[in-house]
Amino acid sequence: MARITERKEITHVDVEDVLIGRKCDICGKDILPLEHDHGYNYFCIATHHSDWGNDSIESWEYKDACCPDCVMTFTEAYIHKAFERHVNSKEIEIKHCRSLGQGSPEDY
Repeated sequence: MARITERKEITHVDVEDVLIGRKCDICGKDILPLEHDHGYNYFCIATHHSDWGNDSIESWEYKDACCPDCVMTFTEAYIHKAFERHVNSKEIEIKHCRSLGQGSPEDY
């Protein structure tokens, strides 16, 4: 039995989800690239405490905020909650982020 063949170029297309933006953890607004320079403009907030010694590593939490007002809203609520719980130490780190990979470690 003889086969008839022909050479053809076959192209494989991979489809995957690609991170194109974020959602503000405070107000829910979409954080998408700025139109004029394709960069981003949002705030990365990291919170943690050192009350548990070495186990405090588990206290790290990450939030994204779309604007200074959302940063203030989150910060005020976070500090109020800390006072209610009589927590000894609370730390808040706020970074003005211009690219998606500057936030939480899960992004890397």
